Amino acid sequence: MSVIEADITLAVLCFLCVLLGIPANLLSLNYFMRKTSNISTCIYIAITTTDFITCFMVLPVGLSLSARRHGMMFSDKIFCSLWGLFWEFIPYYSAFLVFSLSALRTFALIKPFVRIRNKKVVRVLVGYGVFLITRQVLGVGLGYSHYKFQPNTTYCWNQATDTNFQITDAVFSCLQLAFPILPITVSCVTSSLVITLSDKNSQQSLWAMKRKATVTIIIFTLVYLVFHVPVFINYTRFIISLYWTGRFHQGVFFEQYVWLMTYVMTVAVNSLVNPAVYLFRMSRFKTEVFKMVLRKQKETIVRTRHIVGDNSRRQ
Repeated sequence: MSVIEADITLAVLCFLCVLLGIPANLLSLNYFMRKTSNISTCIYIAITTTDFITCFMVLPVGLSLSARRHGMMFSDKIFCSLWGLFWEFIPYYSAFLVFSLSALRTFALIKPFVRIRNKKVVRVLVGYGVFLITRQVLGVGLGYSHYKFQPNTTYCWNQATDTNFQITDAVFSCLQLAFPILPITVSCVTSSLVITLSDKNSQQSLWAMKRKATVTIIIFTLVYLVFHVPVFINYTRFIISLYWTGRFHQGVFFEQYVWLMTYVMTVAVNSLVNPAVYLFRMSRFKTEVFKMVLRKQKETIVRTRHIVGDNSRRQ
């Protein structure tokens, strides 16, 4: 496969994330907003919102790939800076959200009679998001880094002006990605053991509901790990190369595809896949989606009949 063919293939994948991911995540967000409010629902709303933004933000990358890696929308410096700022925010915040979802589910299974207030969870989620944005803005505001479009990677890259700051920022970013991986894994294993060893005969219907919800979260977190562990591995490789050699050595292949695949495409495809997990694992979500689609079709048919009827009367 030539470079042009590979770029076109990746561009098509970007456009699929936009065309399918945006409406799918909008439907998901509409469902979770109408659902009974609890801790898991609050986190799902935050995850779905993040996925919607991710699918929307991958559009400039697809346009750049389809235009032989020209800047296109990234040619505007303000847009480039805002895009880079928010894209750096997405993987770290997603990691924290999935960690929170998995950990709180495990806690609910171990301590079923202890209630955690939704407001406290929302405050923690909002606070961590503000912290991430503030950290990135300070780096740019203090002159330690700036965002610049890189044709090799086809997106706006954070260019550090100081090597020590670059290493520190890379290590901190890697820790933000690495920290949730172990707790998420432990939570998945613990939840599986609790569900397996629980008494199936007592309160069987309630146990079945908890088991289904837990299995859904386990599948959701496993999908997350599949798509985000490569991001962590690539960051680790970046830190090792930068620390031991003082600069990051990489060939054309790494510049053109490895960073693009492990930093942009994996995150975008994960946002596209998440609504599919909801569709196949949540029966109420499936029912609500079908109802909304049928309702829209009926409204379109009724509107068309009214238009046709009005035109026939005028004639």
